[in-house]
This record gives sequence, C-alpha cells and structure tokens, in this order.
Amino acid sequence: MAVETKKKGVLDPIIALLKYIWVRLERTVLLGFKLVFPSRFISPLGFLGVLTTVVFVILGVTGALLMFHYFPAFGDCSQGVASTCNVAFNSVTTINNDVGYGNIVRNIHYHASNAMVLLAVMHMFYQYFSGRYKLRYEILWVTGIILGVVTVIEAYTGYDLIFNIRGQLAINIGYTLTAYSPVIGADLAKLIFGFGFSDLAIRFYAFHVFIIPIIMLAIMAVHLPRNLVLDIPVASAITGIIFMMGGLFPVEVGIKFNPLQTTEITFPEWYFTSLYAFIRAKGLDPFTAGAIIPAIFVVIFLVIPFFDRGKKIAMIDRPFWIALGVAALGQMAIVTVWGFRANDPLQPLNAPGQLVIDPSLFFGSLLIASALAYGFVYAFVRWRRAKIADLRANRKPLPFRKVQPYLLSKSEVYSLLGGLLILQGFLDISIFRAVIAQLSNFALVEIGLVLIAFAATAHIYRVSITTK
Repeated sequence: MAVETKKKGVLDPIIALLKYIWVRLERTVLLGFKLVFPSRFISPLGFLGVLTTVVFVILGVTGALLMFHYFPAFGDCSQGVASTCNVAFNSVTTINNDVGYGNIVRNIHYHASNAMVLLAVMHMFYQYFSGRYKLRYEILWVTGIILGVVTVIEAYTGYDLIFNIRGQLAINIGYTLTAYSPVIGADLAKLIFGFGFSDLAIRFYAFHVFIIPIIMLAIMAVHLPRNLVLDIPVASAITGIIFMMGGLFPVEVGIKFNPLQTTEITFPEWYFTSLYAFIRAKGLDPFTAGAIIPAIFVVIFLVIPFFDRGKKIAMIDRPFWIALGVAALGQMAIVTVWGFRANDPLQPLNAPGQLVIDPSLFFGSLLIASALAYGFVYAFVRWRRAKIADLRANRKPLPFRKVQPYLLSKSEVYSLLGGLLILQGFLDISIFRAVIAQLSNFALVEIGLVLIAFAATAHIYRVSITTK
C-alpha cells in the first residue's frame, strides 16, 4: 500500500519562519501590547490615538529622509553673501526644488504634522465626550493631555526650522513668551534659543529630531493602553488622505527670513493662531496672554477626571461636562479665526496697523459665543434626558432604532473587488507615467488614491469573509 505524503506548499517555509519569530517575540516588550486587527469595520473614533501613532511613524520616516539634506545653520547675513546667510532656508529650498523626490517627502511630512495635531485634538475630545477617563483611565488621560502639549511643541520647532518669515514670527513669539516668564525668563530664553540665529538653528534641530521625540516616546510608554486596535483599512485611508493633501495643496517654501530686512505680515500655523490672537489683544501682558491663559485651559482639562466623579458616562447623564466641552470647542474655534483676522474681523490682516485687537470686541465675542454654546447644549442635554426618562416611565419604546447592516451579495463583492483592482492597476500605471514626466504633485495624489483604494478593497474583502 502506498503511503500518502502531505505535499508542502510554497508558502510553508515562510509561514514557519513567521511563527518562529512571533513565538520568540513573546519574550520581548514589543508584545507587551496586544494588537488587535478587527475582522469587521468599527468606528475609527475609538482608536484615534493609534491613528495618531501611525502618523507619528510617518513623520519619523519622512523626517529621517529630510535630515540627509537639511543643514541646521544660519550664517552671517551682514556680509551680504546669499549662500552663507540663512543656510537652513537654502537647504530647504534645495530639498524642495533640486533633490529627487524631495518635494514629495517634504509635502508628506508637512501635512502629516498637521494631521497628527488634528487627530490628537479629535482623540482628546472624543475621549472627553465619551467619558472614557471614568473607566480607571485617569493616568492615560493626564499623560494624554501632556502628550498633546508636547506634540504641539514638536510641531512648533519643526516649522521654525525652515527659517522663513512665518517661522521667524513663531520664533519671535516663543522667545517673547519665554523671556517674559517670571524669575527665570531671561536664563530660560538663553538656554532654549541660544545667543543668536546659529545657536537657535542647531538647538531647535536637536529639540525637533531628538529631544522632544524621545520625550514623546517615553510618555507613550505610559499613555498607550495594553490593548491596541489597528484597523489596517482605516490606517491606509488616513495615510492616503495625507498623501492626497500633499499633492493637492503643496506647501510652499515661503519668503526667506533676513534679519537685516523688515519682516512682512504673516500668520503662524493654524494650531497657533489662537495663541497669536491672545497676544495681539491690546492691554494684555505677553506672558499672561501667551502662557497663563493657555495654561489655565490645559490645567482645566488636566484635572477634569478628578472632579467629574459620577458613575454614569452617557452624555445625557453629564449635561454640565458636555456643555463645558462644547463651550471649549467654541472658544478654540473663535480664537483660531481671530488669529487670521485684523482688528476689524470683517477685514483680512494685511498691514501692521491692523495687528492690535480691541480687547472688548475680542473677549466680548469669546464670552458671548461660549455662553450661548454652553447654555444651548446644557438645556438640550437636560431636555433629552427628561424626554427619555418620561418614555421609560410610560414604558414607551425609546426613539432609537438599530439599523441593520447591509450584507453584500457574492456578485456585488466580486464586482466591487474587480473594479477596485482595475482602478489600482490603472493608478499604478498613471503613477509611473507621472514620475517619468516629473509631475510629483500629481503622482502624490495618485499614490494617495491607491492607498484609499486598497483600504476599500481590504474592507470589502473582510466583509465578504464575515458574511459567508
């Protein structure tokens, strides 16, 4: 009798190697975190923190590539030699215009930094409104607030390194706030900013590429929970959106900063315009406007878990805290818009005489909008809670209806997958042609579309598996 032997597949050695590595990794800190890849779609709001970490990795990779061609030096502008004055800006211009794929990497890095700040803010407010800090997550909440502040500082040091007039405005603001700090202000300013532009360039470079990332990684070691959810399709879609934004809205190098010339009117990044608005308010001390007021805002959110001690986490059961959060969002929106406007909010800011903002108009609009937002939301949540309580008391069905998910048929799945694969093939060919034709922005948009198409393909495929 012939003995049947099991035929080995081509992938068997690879699978065996992966199993071997996975078992050995169990003894490392890497697998101290439990990484879950969901088999079905779940709302990305629940894992915005992991998505922020994914963007952090993108920033690390692109930042490392930019380091090969960036020179953190300024030079002596008094000699009138363009090649030695503001060397940092010259190197960024070279990256953007001459280095192969340099503008692509720079655009990804820039838009990823904006995405990281935005995702971090969204993550904080989602955790706040959902009351997650009530589930014994106080340490995660506190470290998250600190990590958010450090993230903004990291972004600040990054776009200062370009040394264009926009970066110089941010440097001037940062130096003023530091120098006006009580007791140690002057010494702290010398420690951080050095004794000139050459010192500032190398110190901010060290802060941005080494010191602050190390601090962020240390805080992440405490902040990240043990159970992490990483949805590959959603992460791919977010990455694709960043790439598309880089192609559709390429960032300019800007106007070169020269300390011997008059600085033109410009704006900081969107996440600093609120601070810019406070500083421009007439009559406010710079340290109070740019440091004390933002610090109060941060401290309030920092201590919220220790004051909101109720057992219920539903939004309808927390009207005061929900209204407070909406009012805070309203305040952030208003001061951010004010940062882009002149002293007359109906006029754009384009002249030095428009910089000073009337404090009565500024703080009046802030207080009125905050009070309206708080009062409306508080009243609505209380009304909603009373209505639900009345329905329960009368044993009436609650006004919530669970929507049944639509299940794709086999033919629909095959049609969608086939169409997406054809689209990806077409985009791959188009990307190759765009790179050959040196249409970098167009290629970046198409790479983003490929990543989004992959996200859709992976999601539809897992839907087809779960519905079998």
